[in-house]
Amino acid sequence: MRTSAKKFDTLLKAAPSAEERIAWFGALLAKESGIDVEIVGESATAIYLSSRVYVSQDAAVVGSRGPIIGVLRRWSFQEVTGRSARTYWVKKGLGLVDLVGPRDSSGLAPRKVVTPHGTVFISAVEPLILRRLWRASREHSKGLFSQAVQLARDRDLDWEYLGTMAKYEGVAADLRRLRLALQG
Repeated sequence: MRTSAKKFDTLLKAAPSAEERIAWFGALLAKESGIDVEIVGESATAIYLSSRVYVSQDAAVVGSRGPIIGVLRRWSFQEVTGRSARTYWVKKGLGLVDLVGPRDSSGLAPRKVVTPHGTVFISAVEPLILRRLWRASREHSKGLFSQAVQLARDRDLDWEYLGTMAKYEGVAADLRRLRLALQG
C-alpha cells in the first residue's frame, strides 16, 4: 500500500525526536521506493549524536534517484535548484532532501537501523568523524572537534581508514588529538 502525502506527514510528526524523524523518513522512503536508502552527511551525524547535541532538519540520501524522486513527488516535495545548480527536494515543515548519489563512496559498510516503519541504512561513522575534524580545523571550532570525539567514543572504528583519510584530508594531527581525547 502506497503512503499518501498526508499520511507521510502524520507519520513523521509522530517521531519522538529529530534524529528519529530523519531515520523514519529514510525507512519510509526505502519502503515506498523499494530500494535501499542510506542517510549520510549531516543527517547521519544528527542521528549518531542525537538532537541533544546536534540537529539537522535536512536529509542527505544515497540511493537510486529514479525511484526516490517518484516517491518524493508523490509526497508533495517540490524540486528546487540551489545556488550551485544542484537539485534539491523541499517540503514545508520537513526541510530539504539532498540526493547525493547512487551509493556511498567511503567504501565502509553503513549501519542498519530498524525503525517502526522499516529499515534504513546510516552512514558509517568514520567519514562523519573525518568531516567534523576537517571542519573543526578549517573553522577553528572546539565544538566541531568535540562532536568528532563524541562520534568516535565507545565505537569499534576502522583506525586504518581514519588514518589514511585523515592524512589525505590534511587532518592527521587532529586525528591524533582525537585519539588522545578518547584516552582521557
